[in-house]
Amino acid sequence: MADRLICVGSYTPDSGGSGPGLTVFREEADTGALTLLAELDLPGASWLAWHPGLPVGYAVNELEKGGVTAFSVAPDGTPRVLGRVDSGGSAPCHLAVTPDGRHVVVAHYGSGSAAVFALDERGALGERTDLAVLSGRGPHEERQEAPHAHMVALDARGALATVVDLGTDTLWSFSLTPQGRLVDRVAASLPAGCGPRQLVRGGDGRAYLVAELTGELITLREPAPGAFEVVAAVAASGRPEENAGAQLTLGADGRFAYVSNRGPDTVTVFALPPEAARRDAAPEVAGEYVLGAAWPRHFAVDGGRMYAAAQFDDVLVTLDLDPATGLPTERARHAVASPVFVTVVPER
Repeated sequence: MADRLICVGSYTPDSGGSGPGLTVFREEADTGALTLLAELDLPGASWLAWHPGLPVGYAVNELEKGGVTAFSVAPDGTPRVLGRVDSGGSAPCHLAVTPDGRHVVVAHYGSGSAAVFALDERGALGERTDLAVLSGRGPHEERQEAPHAHMVALDARGALATVVDLGTDTLWSFSLTPQGRLVDRVAASLPAGCGPRQLVRGGDGRAYLVAELTGELITLREPAPGAFEVVAAVAASGRPEENAGAQLTLGADGRFAYVSNRGPDTVTVFALPPEAARRDAAPEVAGEYVLGAAWPRHFAVDGGRMYAAAQFDDVLVTLDLDPATGLPTERARHAVASPVFVTVVPER
């Protein structure tokens, strides 16, 4: 493994945190030690995503008047803002880039909507091509008084955009046209009050979802595009603390799923059933790792390593993953204010 660049997104003073927005580290391959290279003022940079073929990244600006910023990171770690647009809603908290690099789809937690933006051949942000506004509410009086889009999960082709709505316990799926329009909406209801946060498709007609309000990992079946059915639900943490489940990631080989638990401050490793047994089988807990850092909001898994952003303890934790068991072991940690997202910079 060669040295590589790590980007951390953070809440800034104008978004309820104390971070700079974007922090760039260099990770030494052998030791896992992190060296601070640069910081960039990126307001409310709570989610980052990369263009599939160009050296361009995109960040939400999670503010009352939301934005999306395009940026680059030079080989020496120097970050630079390339452009910024109004996102069309409040508190954007997630974005995804289509596999063909032609569009960015943004989820607005505050205003309960999803927006689509065109990208040109250089990866620059263009006009907003659509804005889908959701409706409804859920049983939780404080958290589900209105729609709260928490994520947009694209299918493998980027032709189906599924909006994960924490506020209404609904997965809203739209066909995404080549012109960047969201059409043919399909709604899939989830257990009342679960508060869906993160959805990941497994690639075999299965999907997995973290429910923030009930702290569960829910296994889903998708027999037709956007038509989700619940297979099973298991607690994401076995500890007594109340759990606000956060990030969900599947390992590259499909053997493990990882969930971060805010409150218990752990990462749970789930063993996924083999493909031949997945129709009715649910994931089983392989282990729950105590991170020793508060409020692990987001983590990334890349090349046998995990990078966890512990928001309330102002620290980024680097861990090694055992290839046989999937369980993490801490390697290093580095101070960074209000970290809420972490990603490895892809080589282009």
